Amino acid sequence: MNVLTVINTFDGSEEAVKPAPGGRRRRLNEDNHERQQTKKMRYSGGGRIPTIGCKHTSAKCFCQADRLTPDDLVMNFQKFHDKPNKVDQDAALLHLMSVSEVKRQRQNDENRQKGRNVTVKYSLLWDEHPNKLPVCKATFLSVLGISKDRASRVARYYAETAEARPERRGGARNIEGNDSRRQLIINHIKTFTSRASHYGRRGAPGRRYLPADLSVRRMHGLFEALNHAHTSYSLYYSVFAKNFNLGFGHPATDACSDCAKYKFRITDPNMTEAERQIESASFILHRRRARVFYDLLGRVAKDSVSVCFDMMQNLILPKTPIGQAYYSRQLYLYLFGVVRHHGENSRQPKEDVHLYVWQENQGPKNSNMIPSALNDCFTVRLASQIRRSKGLRLFSDSCYGQNKNMTMVSMLMELRQTFPNLCIEHTFPVRGHSYLPADRVFGRIEQKIRRIDTILLPQEYHALLQQFGNVYIYGTDWKAFDYKSATKECVKAQRSFKISEARMLDLSTNKVGIKVAYNGEYCFHSVLKRGKRWADLKPAILESQTTVKKAKKQDVVALLKAIGVSEAVSAFYSDALSDVNENAHQSDEDPE
Repeated sequence: MNVLTVINTFDGSEEAVKPAPGGRRRRLNEDNHERQQTKKMRYSGGGRIPTIGCKHTSAKCFCQADRLTPDDLVMNFQKFHDKPNKVDQDAALLHLMSVSEVKRQRQNDENRQKGRNVTVKYSLLWDEHPNKLPVCKATFLSVLGISKDRASRVARYYAETAEARPERRGGARNIEGNDSRRQLIINHIKTFTSRASHYGRRGAPGRRYLPADLSVRRMHGLFEALNHAHTSYSLYYSVFAKNFNLGFGHPATDACSDCAKYKFRITDPNMTEAERQIESASFILHRRRARVFYDLLGRVAKDSVSVCFDMMQNLILPKTPIGQAYYSRQLYLYLFGVVRHHGENSRQPKEDVHLYVWQENQGPKNSNMIPSALNDCFTVRLASQIRRSKGLRLFSDSCYGQNKNMTMVSMLMELRQTFPNLCIEHTFPVRGHSYLPADRVFGRIEQKIRRIDTILLPQEYHALLQQFGNVYIYGTDWKAFDYKSATKECVKAQRSFKISEARMLDLSTNKVGIKVAYNGEYCFHSVLKRGKRWADLKPAILESQTTVKKAKKQDVVALLKAIGVSEAVSAFYSDALSDVNENAHQSDEDPE
């Protein structure tokens, strides 16, 4: 199987593999390694003090060590150990050593050294005189803090080759060859495609996933077959683990049911070849439709503002590591994220991220709160950007109770009364293929929250969210409106279309344009009641309404007693749980 075949076996939204700064496997910090610390101490003079190693006097001996001052000792020591590595230090030693052949060989004597062909004279730098000061070997070694064997090796090599001693430790050095081979491996891994996990990112933040039928061993075989050269598996695995944050097989959380259905049918042994080809063609068509959404999302429109929005997984209060919390119901903190999108591979600065938060006791997660937060973002936070543009491009998932309903359509139609010439287009992904830029923000938030054991108050969440974007608190920075009741007064109950089947909505006129596929033309429908106009849509301010049930209240109170919280924390929960709704529910929106 070639590379292209392996790539094409991967379903979903594929993106090119890119190197990750951290990698999947942590790199060894050589600076903190014990061997590196020992090496640094050896060649930096750490722990050594320059001293005179003899008692010679300049009047009676060639060694003039007694003329050296303490400052001279420190100067020689520092200048030598300021050299970056051993090779440079060995070259510096030669400037202080005079190596020559022995001119006269004495007769062998038991008390004398035998077979010495090299004689060495040693000297040190001296501030009071431009010339070097001759010293004996003992003082030379003690001042510079080196061993006698090192000085002998440098002198012997110079006498044989008339060159400074190079680095001779270790084996063959193929640094340049290995670097070029590593780059080839990186380029090969980048030819594959991967996808990110949607909700399955808690255990592996930032990780992307290659097809399940691949492995590092198989990729290594493909690399060797492509380059016709032998490369060790250990080198390939090292590059894969340290330069990329990749796994194999996409986590089965929030998987697409259609993809699972097609995969099951294609592998059915009872299916004929003709039927299998039909199912394969349908599978490919399904994947291409999913890919079109991401192509539209990544496209940059110069005169339009692109916005993506989604709900994050519910945050819990109180968040505690005790075991009782696993079996107890907790109070929810809802987080709605709106991200100004600038195209494929664009950055997400804090000024483009808007986070709306409210508690479960303040309002449900339904088609009143979501349009209200979105309206506040458009009319207050992004008003200047929208006013300078001609179009507003919206991207969200197809959740009927929150985004894909007539209440949201009514809010957007009302928005056109504020921006009369604004062309609004709302695009929905194929179900199961809804990884949006907002999910990237949520992934970074989850990484931060996962490191914190205990969170008792919503203010702690607010402070944490401030690191990732602009945070707007319900009741303080924004308020909710009853868009659902206002929509029932202005919009027909019986309609000639099903909004649940829409892939794209065009809200540029007083009629609602619908496309059930990404290509083709819009079909426009009038949804207003007779005599009604979109200007008549006047939603009232929505009062806070709790969705906390009595059973949840009991669990939260019991959990707080187990934790032993302070009076201030108890006061917050007492106020939040003061009103209990026996028939609470999160969403009462009709899918149609």
